[in-house]
Order: sequence, then structure tokens, then C-alpha cells
Amino acid sequence: MKKRHLIISAMVCCSVMGTPGTAMSQMSETATKEVYDFSGFVDVDLMELFYNALQEGRNYPTEEEFAAKGILPSDIAFIRSHVRKAQIIDRANRLLPDTYEKRDLWMNIPMSTGKDGAVGQPTTNFADDVFSMWNYTNLFGSWNHGFFSAPGAWVDAAHKNGTNIMSGIKFFESWGVDSGKWNRIISEKNTDGTFKYVKPMINCLMYFGADGINYNWEDIGYTDETTIAFNKALYKEAAACGFDNFHLGLYTAMSSIVGNPNALFGDATGRTAHTMLNYANSDFSYNMGASVRKAEEVMGTSEGLYAGVWIVSMDRGWSRLNATDDDKKCGICLWGEHNASRFWTYNSGADAYEAQSNYQSLLERAFSGGNRNPLNRPEISNTGNNWEKEGDKLPLSTFAGLATWIPERSAIQGNLPFATYFNLGNGDRYNYKGKKTAGAWYNMANQDRVPTYRWLVTEPETLTASDKIQPEFSHDDAYTGGSCLKLTGEATSTGTDIVLFQTALTSSASGAYANIAVKSGKEGNNATNLYVILKKQDGTWLEFPVGETTGTTWQEKKIMLSGINQGDVIERIGLRVKGSDDNYKLYVGKLEINDNVKTVPANVQDVVVEVKEETKTSLSIKANWKLDKAAEDRADWDLLFNDEANVDHFEILYKNGEEGRISEIARTTQWAVYVGDIIFENADDQPFIGVRAVSTDLKTYSPIEWVEVARADQDALPVRDDNPYGISQMDPNCEGADIARKQRYVTDFTTVGATQNIDYHADGPQTDGTQYVNATDKVLKVEQGQEVTLTIKCADFSDGLKYCFAGAWMDLDGSSTFAPDSLKNGGELLFRLGKVRGQTPEFQTTGITHTFTVPTDARPGKSRLRIVFSDAWFEGSFLPTGLHAKGFSIDFGVEISGDNEPRPAPADNHDQGIAEEPEGLDQTPEGINNVNSEVSSFYVADNVINFINVDKAWIYSVDGGLVKYLTNPDKYSVADFANGAYIVRMQYGKVIRSGKFVK
Repeated sequence: MKKRHLIISAMVCCSVMGTPGTAMSQMSETATKEVYDFSGFVDVDLMELFYNALQEGRNYPTEEEFAAKGILPSDIAFIRSHVRKAQIIDRANRLLPDTYEKRDLWMNIPMSTGKDGAVGQPTTNFADDVFSMWNYTNLFGSWNHGFFSAPGAWVDAAHKNGTNIMSGIKFFESWGVDSGKWNRIISEKNTDGTFKYVKPMINCLMYFGADGINYNWEDIGYTDETTIAFNKALYKEAAACGFDNFHLGLYTAMSSIVGNPNALFGDATGRTAHTMLNYANSDFSYNMGASVRKAEEVMGTSEGLYAGVWIVSMDRGWSRLNATDDDKKCGICLWGEHNASRFWTYNSGADAYEAQSNYQSLLERAFSGGNRNPLNRPEISNTGNNWEKEGDKLPLSTFAGLATWIPERSAIQGNLPFATYFNLGNGDRYNYKGKKTAGAWYNMANQDRVPTYRWLVTEPETLTASDKIQPEFSHDDAYTGGSCLKLTGEATSTGTDIVLFQTALTSSASGAYANIAVKSGKEGNNATNLYVILKKQDGTWLEFPVGETTGTTWQEKKIMLSGINQGDVIERIGLRVKGSDDNYKLYVGKLEINDNVKTVPANVQDVVVEVKEETKTSLSIKANWKLDKAAEDRADWDLLFNDEANVDHFEILYKNGEEGRISEIARTTQWAVYVGDIIFENADDQPFIGVRAVSTDLKTYSPIEWVEVARADQDALPVRDDNPYGISQMDPNCEGADIARKQRYVTDFTTVGATQNIDYHADGPQTDGTQYVNATDKVLKVEQGQEVTLTIKCADFSDGLKYCFAGAWMDLDGSSTFAPDSLKNGGELLFRLGKVRGQTPEFQTTGITHTFTVPTDARPGKSRLRIVFSDAWFEGSFLPTGLHAKGFSIDFGVEISGDNEPRPAPADNHDQGIAEEPEGLDQTPEGINNVNSEVSSFYVADNVINFINVDKAWIYSVDGGLVKYLTNPDKYSVADFANGAYIVRMQYGKVIRSGKFVK
């Protein structure tokens, strides 16, 4: 039976203000499930706001000006990125010299699933999109966000790896919404003849930190002479401001720039756009070479010109990409699709862990080739490049890989130190030094810099590919964060190198050393057979043994790097496996190369904590903060880069009471964080949330600024809904969610043959918007070895559950998890039905019947039966836990009886016990404790809101529109408000709370 892990957190929050049917059961009267409010992030409104600031002599609005529009610092902080885009190391020394050095890749795809709002923002949904192939990507399209609203967490991840990332996209189509209105807006001019919105748009981008704007412009409005002039003016203004990596992405109906190069690309007077040539019958343009020649003729360069391809299929004209020298100069742009990346939607797995593993493998085969090693790529083929598994043939296992045409990229340069925890940006738990400190999380701002090569496995100190060791990212375990590097295969006496990072790192101080954390899971003393390897600028390789593990748990080892002297430059960082072990397996959870450099970070200040969900024994929070350092390079836009403040990242800390034990519960490079489902020891806990900055030297810390989160009245707090099996709900951001809430539900579920059967019936859809029904009060009683037949019938609608997969799982070992394998293979999957991208009409017409036998070793006791439907066009979302796509799920109670020996519960191989307190507490100056025992609140009487302990208040309509902003309010009349529901956000001191009232 497949090993299982602890389940996904039972709390996955609704994510945007005004989510339909938002459940209110997990909160006090002054808390909310609505984590984010980006309703104020409307492109034209932001442009006007920045224009008005410009009239006041500023390049950005004040906090009060933002607040007056309903845009709070707590939401701004999740859009802003303070991570400077890293510079790429010269690619002259690329791995494959026959690639064109300057050829770039544009991934013109969405992030996560859904559109706009909180899509891609930090959540507790571990099973989300953690794109990680920045090491080949020059430009990322942010296809499912509007201008100026792409998540700052994704911008951070891109910038760490030297990737440019768009702030969002606008769509114009000749058959839909055309560009007439937009062209009229951008054509407005100032009295001096300059464009009104050029400088505000550039200022907006420079304030938030993303690298440009993206257009899907499939009408002819882009050919308007004024529009061309506006686009060119954007580039010129950006250059004047030092914004040298500004991009205006342009995707039109044209597959060549030859006919109108000025509108599509530029001319001698300047650049108009970075251009994606439309595909030819879904394939690469046949005008690549001609377009390159025209670009060089009119602008002297073809950089910024990309040939687009629709990746609904990977059977494309790959062999044409290097047909001529001119073709070879044309960049490549992968497009697909509107609300979710094809990489994400084509991926699948039996459970969330397998799906995450498969996703990274799919990315690796697409980029590094079907063998996941850029030195061992399959031959180029225009056919047979299967997206999905075909029999035993793994997805894209015969694909040549984008590395065939695109040189790898690395931005790891400058001075030591360098460190990675091999974090992808998510986890089913948050670990600190191997032990759990918090629940499930998703935050791309905690994704480490990715390996330059995925994976460069060779014979020692050569470029001869080896398959002896297989590296992979793994969520099996984690040292700090949520994932790690897993090495498996055969350890040989000659050794195998895993070259991870191309670097240009200088040891600027003496005493170079490595810190590496490893875990073998083996009892007693065992050789790791692992070595840290470094290549110096003079071409010599150095090898440093890691030594033995002394038990089953994570162990961190410090290794002095003799041979690395002050002033030496390190060009490669990797690992070597050398020994004798046919079944080698080792986890690596940290790899740090450092020296005795010491740098003091700026201090964290003005921490504000916003209460989200709150129960008697748990809390979810959103926090933001500032630093006591003025911005430098972007001082005129008030954007302080982390490196200007000597900050590598921030640690989020928790303690129970002023003198409580401290634990690390999150990390981020943003100036904001969301942490869901902080579990208390008991109902009397006194929660403090702390934030500190970690220096770029990785060993010096700022003082901690603490904020006490005063608890709401216990009598008003609900009991925490502790679902040990994890949630199964519809992703509120999925396309078609509104239709699913009306048409997709189970009307009947019955069983026969059990000791106690179930007869469930529903006359209508679930009303809370989650598409989940908790029917555990209806209990199926079965005996070991008993044969049971179940029947399911769904509501019969035109867009009903017939367009879904259907599956049922039963917990058979008492572990409160669902083993993904089928019953016959020792798992807990009773059945799986449905057709990929097809319909199963009988779900709605006759219903479906399935007979199964309860295994004779099923563990007696209380259990759970879960039935899940998920849209058949998104197989990766069909999982027993997590967020499904446009589907429905229902849980029933189960009681198993019998005298047979029960099957064993799956082992939890994570390190057990209480995590260590964070490093450096003894060296950190005493921080600030913001103590406040009062809770902000309000009540409505006689059409008047009465505020208690409120410094500021924002009143929103339920759809997210700001109705009123108040400072120091005592009372406020709502007599003139329209009838309906309203949400009130209240700030008192350092804490923000929310409430709802209905007029």
C-alpha cells in the first residue's frame, strides 16, 4: 500500500470579498473567512489615482488616498514586491553550446486556477500551482489577472530567479469586447500634449514592483497611430525612470510583423512592444525568420520577438525552430490557457501528494526533456509528445525538451552566502527543523531559488550524463518549510554528481563553510554517502564529505570548506553520491554555503495583524509591516527593495503570552503574510504574532515586533470545526463555479447489504457555496467482509455532474486519511468513473450502482465515506481532499465491526515532538510588544452603527465596493444605505477585525 501523510488542513478559506455563499461558521462576529479584498484594484481607477497623486507632485498615492478608495495597506502589501529582479549570469558558458545564447522563453500562461482576485495569493490550499521552471523563463505572462494585480508572491518568486513578470493582462477581441473604449482612455492628453496616463501607468508598475503589462489584442485597435505612440511613450518614460526591464506584451491575430512592424514591434523611433507572433493553425508561425529579419531591419535587434504556440497539444513543429539561423534567433512563447496553465490542468495524481510530484516531473520533462536531464534528451519529434499518460508511457517522456532551444538561466551571483531549503512554495504542514509548527500552506514568496538544471546528473566532474541517481522535489518531508530534495537510486564507488546551481559567488570573508540538513530515516549510525561539491572559477572541483547520520530524524551538519579562500569565486554548487548502496535514498532539506560575513538588517516596524477565522481554539491571520529604512533606487516610488535593507527574508513567529515559547510558523520575502489555522493549546491562549527580518548574511536578525491579538469573547466564539479528513470543497475561483452551485449536486444516495444502510435525498443544491455536504449524521454500518451495493443519482441539468469524474473513498485503517490506491491494490478507492474531457450521462439519468466488499482486515471503529465529483476537463483537481473543479462532494459516517486482525495504520515518518525555538533569539535585541487587550466591535441599532474601540472603519457592500471610509468613528447612520448585506473592516491599534450586518 502506498505510504500516506497527514491530510491537508481542514481550513481552506474563501479568498475574495463577496464570495457567494461564504460560510460564517468558523468565525467570531468580528472575524471573517474573506481573506483578501482586491475590489479596488481596477486598472483605470488605479491609473486615475496615480494621476491625481502626480498632480500633487508625487509619483504614488498616500495611504490615506488609497484608503479613501477602499484599498488598505493589508491588501496593497500582497500585490507589492520588494524583491529586486536579479540579473542573469552571462549565458556564454551555457550547457548546450549549439543553442542561441540570446534566445528567450516567454511563458504566456496563467498562475494557479481561476481569474483575478486572490488567485495565486497565499492560502492554506497546499494542492496548488507551484510553477518552478524559472531557470529557463525570461518572461511570465500572468494571464489570469488584470493590469496591476498579479500576486506579489509570484513576482517575488520570478524576481529571485531573474525572470520578468507581467502585472496582468487586458483582452480585446473583434468578436467580443473591442479596444475602442480603452484606446479613447489612453489617448487622453495633458495640456502640454503629453499622454495623461503614460507616467501614471509607469508609476503604478514601479510602485507595485511588477515588470509590465500584457495584451491579448485580437481586434485592430493596436494599429491606431495614437495607440502606437502611447505604447512607445511608455517605453521611453520607463527608460527615463531607470525602469529598464519594462515590458508591454502584445499578442495579436498576426503571425508576422512584416506587414506592420511599427504597430507590432517598433521602428527607429523606439520599441512598441515585446511581441508574440500568433500561431499558425495552433502551431509556430511560418514567418519566424522573416519577422526576425524585419525586426533587425527596423530596430537593429530581434530581442523581444517570440513565436507563439498553443500548448493544447505538444505535437507541434518543433523541428522548425532551428531551421535557419534567423529562425534560431526568434524567441519562443508558450500559450495556454485563460484560467489555468495547461501544465496544471493536464497534470493529475491519485491524491494531492502524487499530483504535486507529477506536476514537477511534468514540468521537468517539458523543459529538460523526457529523461529529466538536459544532457540526455530524446530526439526532436513533432509527434508523440503526449500530455497525459498513455499506458506505461509517462507524459512528455519522449519530448526533446525546451532546453533543446532555450539556454538555461541563473541569477545566483554576487557575494556569499547562498542557501536553499528546496522549498517549492507549499506544504501539507509547515516544519521548522523537521518538526511541525503550523498547518497546510501555499505561498510562492517562500519558494527558494530553483536549481539551474533539472536535473544535471553526470559522472563525476564531466558532462557525461548518468542515470544512477534520480533527484526530485518531494513533499514526503521537509526540514524547514514544506518540501525537500529526495535522492534515490544506486550509489557507486565512482560516484554520481548532481550539479544543482550555476553561480558566480565570491567568498568576501574568511571561514567559508556549508550547512547541510539530511535525513535517511534509518536507525543507528549510517553513512550518507553524500558529498558537497563546489567548482571554483579556475575549473577545480572540491569535494566535502557530509558524514554519517546517527538516527532516523533530520540532522544538520556544518562542514568547513577548506580550499575556499577569501576572494575565491564559486561557479557550481552540487552534491555527489558515492559509496555502495543499490537502494540509495536520502532527503536533503537545506544546503547553505556561507562565510564569516556579517550584515545587520533593517528593523521591522508597524506590524498590523488582521484577524480572519477565529474559533475557541484556533486563529487565522493576515499581517503586514514596514521597515525603518528609506528606499534608495526607487525612492520616488517609495519602494524599498529588500536588499537595500540587508534583508533576505522575514520570519513569522508565534507565542502564547508575553513570556511564551516561540515558534516559527511561516517565512516570506513579501512584507505581508497569511497564516491559516493556528491551533491553540487551549481556549485560554493569549496569541502574539511576531515578525523579524533575517539579514542577507542569513545569521543576523532584527528585533522581533510582536502584536498581541486580543481574543473575542469566548461565549461568542464557535467551536473549531475539526474535520480530521480534510476539506473537499469546490475551488471558489474555478471557471463555472456559479453554474455548479445551481446545477451540480447529488439528489440521492442509497446502500443495500449493510448492517445499517443509508438513504439520503436532497431536493436542491447545497446553499453555502462550498459544494460540500456534511452528511456524517447518516451512518453506514458494515462488517469486515460484508458486500455492499451503493447507488448514486445526480440532479439532471444541462451542465450537471455528468461532465465530471466521480469517485468514492472509505477510510479502512482508522487513519483519518484516504489511501489513493484501489481496493484490489490495498488502497481505499472504492471506484472511479467518468471520461476525460467527456460526459457520463448515466450520472444524471439512471444513476450509477457499484458493489464492493469491505476488506476482511478493515479496522473496526468509526470511519468515513467520501464521494467526490470534479470536472472531467481538469483531471488534476479530482482528488479525495482539497479543492475540486466545478464539482460536488459529500461525506457519510461509517462504523466498521469485526474480529479479524485489522490492517496497520500508515506510519508517520515525520520527526515528532515540539520544534526548537528559532535560531538567534539570544543574539536579537529585545523586541517590541504591542499589547492591547481590547477588541474592536460594532452593533447596529435604529439604522445607526455604534463602534466600540475603532480607530478606522471601512464599510463595503457585499460585492466588495467601498461605501464609506471613516476615521475615529463613534456612530454612523446607515439610514440612506440600500437594503442588503454589508461588511465592516475595523482597525484598532495594530489589529484589524471584520464583521457583517444586514440592513
